[in-house]
Amino acid sequence: MSAILGIVGLGAIGGSIGLRARALGWPTLGYDASPEAAALAERVGVVNALGTRADLYARATTIVIAAHLDGTLDELARLRREPAAASLILDVASVKRPVVAAGRAVPGFVATHPMSGTAASGAAAARADLFEGRPWLYVPSTDRALDRRVEAFVAAMGARPVAVDAAAHDAAVALTSHLPQVLAWEFARMVAERGIPEYYFGPVARELLRIAPMATALWEPVLRANADAIDPLREELAHRLGRVQGV
Repeated sequence: MSAILGIVGLGAIGGSIGLRARALGWPTLGYDASPEAAALAERVGVVNALGTRADLYARATTIVIAAHLDGTLDELARLRREPAAASLILDVASVKRPVVAAGRAVPGFVATHPMSGTAASGAAAARADLFEGRPWLYVPSTDRALDRRVEAFVAAMGARPVAVDAAAHDAAVALTSHLPQVLAWEFARMVAERGIPEYYFGPVARELLRIAPMATALWEPVLRANADAIDPLREELAHRLGRVQGV
């Protein structure tokens, strides 16, 4: 069987993986549960062809699950019931403990998290260079040969593979990614409530407002799954802000 990359989920991340793979000359097959997302992906050309989930499971030699957290967990549950032909399967979700647990019985699965993204969504926001030079984290499996395949895939995407522990990953991104997203939402609400003109925005304000539009529906499962790491940080931040008297 010739090598085919299958991508489940054709949004900005899945689409960027597809564009990079196509630039490398890899045959790509895509699937998205949303007909609208699949149609957009086909229009912008992020994969060579669309197929059904069953077609992708049967033909792809490498599968990337590029769905939100709940979709990723659903896909792993399906792969436990209906094993795919692929020798390598990876995800890109931003929480790793539940994904590692769900993927233990899936042959060839390794949990990963590319530390690159975009506030925009959908295949139209995909970029072939999205991962260039960025760290791409992965939780090592018990199979060193499988981990080497992950590292080779990540390097082909232009990223740097970094092995991490799942619990340490979730604790770290709670502070560096999840808490800032919550802060961005609240900051954006405060700005909107006060009607502050854009010419008052400095670089930090602009960055917070850039990420604020990211869909809360996609973030809610992440915040729930990592609540035990995020909640103490929210409390600590509130306490620290309460102590601030000036600079």
